[in-house]
Amino acid sequence: IDSIKIASFGITYWNELVKAYPSNVIYDELKFLARQYYQVTGMLVKSKVNFSNLLDQVMPKINDVLSNQGENHKLTEFVSRYIHFQNILDMGEMKFTSDYCKWAKKKGYRLNERKAAEILALAQNGIPTLPNSQSVKIAVSEAVKLIHSIEESRNTILAQMQDLCNTLPEYSVVKEMDCIGDTLAPRIIAEIGDVRRFKNKHSLIAYAGIDAPPYQSGAFHASERHISKRGNSYLRKTGYEIMQSLIKHKPADNAVYDFIQKKRSEGKCGKEAMIAGLNKFLRVYYGKVMEFYSEH
Repeated sequence: IDSIKIASFGITYWNELVKAYPSNVIYDELKFLARQYYQVTGMLVKSKVNFSNLLDQVMPKINDVLSNQGENHKLTEFVSRYIHFQNILDMGEMKFTSDYCKWAKKKGYRLNERKAAEILALAQNGIPTLPNSQSVKIAVSEAVKLIHSIEESRNTILAQMQDLCNTLPEYSVVKEMDCIGDTLAPRIIAEIGDVRRFKNKHSLIAYAGIDAPPYQSGAFHASERHISKRGNSYLRKTGYEIMQSLIKHKPADNAVYDFIQKKRSEGKCGKEAMIAGLNKFLRVYYGKVMEFYSEH
C-alpha cells in the first residue's frame, strides 16, 4: 500500500519534484567542525574575560597601551613576562626600558622606548588590588597559557575546515565574495551545506530563519512582522559576522553593502538593516553558487 501511495505521489507531482542529492560527507564533517569551532570560541571568550578581570587587579589599564591583534600576542606575552606592576617598579626605569626593548626585539615587536615609558608611568600611577604573590603569579601565568592553548585549538579546527573546503567546487566562488576570507568562507559553507538541496533562494532564507512567518486572521493581514528565527541560528550568527565585515570594510560596488546602506537611509535601525543585508546576501550566495554548478 505504501509503495502504491509513493508511486502515485511521484506520478502526480513528477514535474514539481526537486532533484535529490546524496549527503556529502564533507558537508557533514564541516558542520561537525563548525559546532566545535563555536564551542571553543565560547571557551576563548570566557578565558579572555577572566584574564581581563585579572589584568584590572594586577596591571590596571595596561590594555590601553598594549593589545593582542590577530596572531599578535603582545599583551598576553608582556603580562606573562612581568606579571605585576610591582615587578616593573622594582626594576627601575633604566633596567625596565632596556629589558622591555630586548624582549620586544626578541619577539619581533617594534622597539619603542616611548612605549616603555608609558607602561612605567602606568605602573607608577596604577593601584593593583592583588598582591604580588606566588599565587597571583600562577593565576596570571595559567590564564595566559589557557588563552594561547584555546586559540591554538581553534586554529587547528579552522585549518581542518579549510582543508575540507578546498575539496569543494564552490569554495573558490565563496572566497571571491567581498569580505569573506579564509575564516568566514569555511564557516558559511559549513552552515549552508550543499546549496543544491534548496529548491530556491527562498528556501535558503527560510532555512536561515530570517523569513517573516505568515500572520493573518480572517481578513486581517499583518504588515510588519519579525523574522521567524525558526532556522539555523549558527547560520544567522555567521551571516551577521559577514555583515559586520562588510560594514567595516565598505567594499565599493557591492550589492549587499549598498542594500544595507539603503535600508539605513530609509530609517531602519542597525540590526534591521543588517538582517535585510543578510537576506540579500543569501540570495546572492544562492545565485552565484547555483550558477557555478550549472556551468560545471
